Amino acid sequence: MLAMLVDAAEKGDGQGLARHWSRTVIDVALREAHEMSLAGLVGIMRAEQQRLREHYLHAIASYCCVLVDLQQQLLHIAHVGDCLVGIHRPTEAINWLSRPHNLQEQAIWLAGASGVEESRHLLTRSLNARRFHSPYCLTTDLPTDARLLLCSDGYWHEHLQSGTDLQRVNDDSSVLSLGYGEPIIELQSDCDNFWVCNEERC
Repeated sequence: MLAMLVDAAEKGDGQGLARHWSRTVIDVALREAHEMSLAGLVGIMRAEQQRLREHYLHAIASYCCVLVDLQQQLLHIAHVGDCLVGIHRPTEAINWLSRPHNLQEQAIWLAGASGVEESRHLLTRSLNARRFHSPYCLTTDLPTDARLLLCSDGYWHEHLQSGTDLQRVNDDSSVLSLGYGEPIIELQSDCDNFWVCNEERC
């Protein structure tokens, strides 16, 4: 299974970039190979990024992508920007498997320095048409007793970390929650931002 969450910035046609990137990468991955590898997935992303200049020159986005290998019980992660992937077991805190690519994560801030909160919005890696930023990649064991979370920064930072109610979050607060052995997908959303693709439908 291949799943991706994309969070676009308001600059340029960010929403168009988000839709294009997720659908194109997954569509190409499904067409090219039945046994997709993490390296192969990054290769597809590198090739597709070169084509963004035609329509998305001024747009930027963050994304996280997971490739789930059920046969080998492995989870492959690729992410750029401030979308995060985490594992959530019942009664336990979320174990974040990635860190945001922003200035706040850089070791340049002194305790109490001004601008630390604002630096959270300044990405050190992003999806954009000008330069390909290689995603942070990780392969780990796939837990069968936990949920896999793909989150935008509005969800993990404003909602979970800062404690803001979801109805009052100013930023996009998307989260995709995947459970082992659950073939049914239920969607609760106030906008058309969810797309399912398989070999029969693409």
